[in-house]
Amino acid sequence: MREEAVAFASRPGGLVLDFGSGPGTMSRVVDKARGNPILLDASKIMLKASGFPNAVQAVFEYLPFRVGVFDSAVSGFAVRDAHDLPLALAQLSRVLKPGARFAIADLGKPDDALRDVAVAFYMRTVPAIIGLATAGRVGLRYGSLYDTYLLVLHNSQLADLLARVIGPTEVHETQLGGAIVVKCTKRS
Repeated sequence: MREEAVAFASRPGGLVLDFGSGPGTMSRVVDKARGNPILLDASKIMLKASGFPNAVQAVFEYLPFRVGVFDSAVSGFAVRDAHDLPLALAQLSRVLKPGARFAIADLGKPDDALRDVAVAFYMRTVPAIIGLATAGRVGLRYGSLYDTYLLVLHNSQLADLLARVIGPTEVHETQLGGAIVVKCTKRS
């Protein structure tokens, strides 16, 4: 999923904002594709763990960059954590150049009610079971992914919001729609 997102958004030599970089997992994929990642995360610990020199500590809703500086942006499993998603996406749109591409790899929430129930059941049970089997009782905390799932927008709602705020958007669903790669191009 990360590779699909980076393949869409990043261009060799382009300045790529890793929106919610965490420890730099997505930035390593950008770097491998010969893009120039700039990491953004609210956590100084995560940024330090990344090992990348171009790292900025900030929140999505208040980006400390000038207008139109980035050629593209990517986000791996982070956009859903925005406190104010419309404001965060407006800030992202502000710092992207016209025609820039933005791609997200993340959890999805299918629009179809039956698939939504199936994915919710999976999110409620499987991560906790795998966590228990691999890490013991502390691994049960992976069950908290279900809490995150409850807060995620349905896939069509996310696509509509991105289309309104940034530009034309397409969603590639896998795993019954519980995993998505969203591709968006900023209006010129």
